[in-house]
Order: sequence, then C-alpha cells, then structure tokens
Amino acid sequence: MVLIREDESITALTDDGMEELEQMLSYARRSNDEWNDFLDSFVDDEELVARSKGKSPR
Repeated sequence: MVLIREDESITALTDDGMEELEQMLSYARRSNDEWNDFLDSFVDDEELVARSKGKSPR
C-alpha cells in the first residue's frame, strides 16, 4: 500500500507492517470492550469513534 500525502511524499507500508496491522485489528475485534479501547487509542476523529462504537466489531 502506498499513500501519497499533500506534501507529495510517499509512505509505503511493508508486508510485515500489513501483517502487524491485521493482527492488531484481529485482537481488537475479540470483544466490544477491546474494540472500544482500540478506537479510543488509535482514532482521532471523535465522531467516527462514536459511530463505530455503536456497531459490532464483527
């Protein structure tokens, strides 16, 4: 995955980084409490957090 920011720099996510992110999300989805903790820790948009907390982590 390659992200291009407004300042036109490129940030690449390695395969190891993708695996780590997938693992982090799978752990967060084990329960509603862990999902809510994950959202509080990693998402800065309070409106998005509020909407996401109303849904099941899958």
